[in-house]
Amino acid sequence: MKAFRFKLQTKLDICERQEQMAREELQKKIIIRNQIREELQSLKKQLYSLQESIREHNSCQGQFHLMLIKRRYIPVIKEQIHKTQKKLAQAEARVEEARLLLLERRRDTRTLEKLKDKAWHRYLHELLLEEQKQIDELAGTAHHRKSH
Repeated sequence: MKAFRFKLQTKLDICERQEQMAREELQKKIIIRNQIREELQSLKKQLYSLQESIREHNSCQGQFHLMLIKRRYIPVIKEQIHKTQKKLAQAEARVEEARLLLLERRRDTRTLEKLKDKAWHRYLHELLLEEQKQIDELAGTAHHRKSH
């Protein structure tokens, strides 16, 4: 009997490669999203420490000018936080899109893998049937020789 050959192997290879590319793209987008999260956390910490610094300078009478400068910087940091939150929301959306694409690619690959598995089992079944047929023929020939 001829060797096993899956007719859709090329398509399966392509699907596996597309799945791998989708997985890599998802990883890149997750890294970007995490960097933006860290940036946002850093800005929030910066705002908190600035507010704490202003409270400390409020109690000191000689540091009024420095306190005013820091107060003017608060809206700038808040604007940066707002922009970073928007960037984070966009990054989250891109991660979700990449995740859905990966799921779709994985589904395609799994479908083809199941088809290949069924074809392999069919091939094995046919191989066993052919082998059994040959054994039956040999047994029949041997029986025929013994009886004559």
